[in-house]
Amino acid sequence: MGKVAYKSPFNTLRIQEGYSNIRGKRLKNFRILKSDAVVILPFLDKDTIIMERQFRFAVNKKILELPAGSIEEGESRENAVRRELTEETGYYPNKIKFMFKTWNNPALMDYFEYYYVAYDVIKKERSLDENEVITPVEINLNDAIKNVYTGKIKDTKTMLALLFYEHFSKMNGRKV
Repeated sequence: MGKVAYKSPFNTLRIQEGYSNIRGKRLKNFRILKSDAVVILPFLDKDTIIMERQFRFAVNKKILELPAGSIEEGESRENAVRRELTEETGYYPNKIKFMFKTWNNPALMDYFEYYYVAYDVIKKERSLDENEVITPVEINLNDAIKNVYTGKIKDTKTMLALLFYEHFSKMNGRKV
């Protein structure tokens, strides 16, 4: 299954080395094995979404992004949506709807990100993981989408979710 390269209370990162057969040649390659994850586009009302300003170590900045997190072993995707949204923002979704799934970076990683919309949210207690520094942010959906187009939002999963939702809404004349 691959050797453990990093382990925290929240994730285990495994590196798997092997060979791929490309154009008749065996080339040494590797992949990063990680848990699947959920990405959530939560609505407070028809025009307002909940985002989060979160410190990200790799870029050494607080960035604006959608709530997301790993699916725990044996956990359903739907439960992960409810758990992550509640833990990070303090909102529990009574209704969720699946949008799509993607590979995050299939050149290096094999895990999926599952994208959901969350509606009919109710306020609950937040319960952040010890390594999370997150501030929930209420923002108008159209303003968030504009922030993608102007380059203020640079997080790929957030950009993808917002632009998919915008496109789907325009194409179908309705929300997801």
